[in-house]
Parts: sequence; structure tokens; C-alpha cells
Amino acid sequence: MENFKDYEKNIRILLVEDDYHTQVKLVKILNRVYDDIVVAKNGDEALTIFRAYHLQNKSFDLVISDINMPIMDGINLLENVRQIDELLPFIFVTAQLDVDTLLKVVKLDIDNYILKPIDVNTLLQSIDKTIKKSFKRRFFASDKEKLYLNEELYWDPVEKSIYKKEEQIKLTKKEMMFLDMLCSRINQVVSTDDIIYTLWEDSIEFDSSISNLKNLISRIRIKIPNLNIENVYGLGYKLRMKHE
Repeated sequence: MENFKDYEKNIRILLVEDDYHTQVKLVKILNRVYDDIVVAKNGDEALTIFRAYHLQNKSFDLVISDINMPIMDGINLLENVRQIDELLPFIFVTAQLDVDTLLKVVKLDIDNYILKPIDVNTLLQSIDKTIKKSFKRRFFASDKEKLYLNEELYWDPVEKSIYKKEEQIKLTKKEMMFLDMLCSRINQVVSTDDIIYTLWEDSIEFDSSISNLKNLISRIRIKIPNLNIENVYGLGYKLRMKHE
């Protein structure tokens, strides 16, 4: 298992800040500890970068963003990111945060917010706390734990099986592989390309593979009507857990 120091050193941070001088200052602060910093000057640019990385099977470990920015603000960025990845740690750095805005971002599950002017120690401590929580979730969660998808359904990651009220639901091999991909990245989008490559790696007809995937999902929905498989247009599919 990777140790925390290695994990911390290798995380990728998406920094979103429209003010150039603040952006430069933050990069200098972050580079004291972290090597991989990707910078965007507004939410729209950040979202484009985030989607491009996602489609290349690359991920960010943390987003640090201003709120008030031109073209797309930080809250709209967060809303769009949450459509793709509901677990990605998110810290806001902002000059002010009114009560209504705070309530809105809390509902979107941010990890912290820091008021400007930025205190270096406060920022680094917040980042450290956030990524430690992420590290523990990623590396210390037992593979043997049942993944409860709703009140009736759970996925067994060892058996690669889904159960409804303790009764196993029969799956074909490809149905099992598809659900295993979604359950291993719960609440996150798995790209259509990834799914097709995994399930039909020998196929040379992409269009026919798309049709096969749609048919497979239709069969799963008939077998398990209360399983919440979402199609995220243009990106792929994700599976929501209980209470999400």
C-alpha cells in the first residue's frame, strides 16, 4: 500500500483563480509541497481541463477555487464537477462568503473554505487535512465491505455479485463486469470508452459496441429496476449509492 508521504507528493491539484497575482502567489505556496499543479483562470477553463483529463483517464485529487470569477464562477464549476465526480475534494478560497452562498456550497459537499487575504499556514493545513481524509477513504476502506446501493440492494466486491434482500441476482459475465466498473468508482462517471474497451476489447465496430452497451444496460434495468444507473450525456455512466 502507498504511504501517505508518497501519496501527498504525487497528488494533482486543479487551481482556479482569475487574479493573476493571487494565482502566482498560490502556485508558489503549493509548490513548496506539491509538484503537479494545473492552473485555470476561470471556472469555464477549469471545467474544460477537468473534462479533458477525465476523458484521458486522468484525475485530480483536489480542486482549489475562487468563487467570484468571470465567464463561470466557482459555484457553477462545482455543480458541473459534481455531475462527473461526487467525491472529489473541493476547497474554496474567496474574499467573502455570505450565508446563502455558504449553505449552497455545503449542499454540494465542499471540504473547506478559506477567506482572503490568504494565510499560508491555514491554507496548507486545510489541504493536508483534506487529502489525509481522501487518502484514508481510498486506502483503508476494506475491500470486503458490502457496498449498499439502496435500502434493498448491495454489491459484494469480493464475489462480484449484487444482492437484493440477501438474495443474489443472476448476472451474465458482461453485466457483472459493467456493474463492477461502476461500483469500483461509485458516484463517479465511468467513461463510455472505458466500458466498451473493457467489455468488448476485441470489437472493431464502435457503433455496434455502443448498441451492445445500451442493450446490456436495458437488460440490467429490467432485472434490477431500482438500481440507479445514470447516463451522463457525452461522458459515460455512473452509479449512485444509498442516500446520494
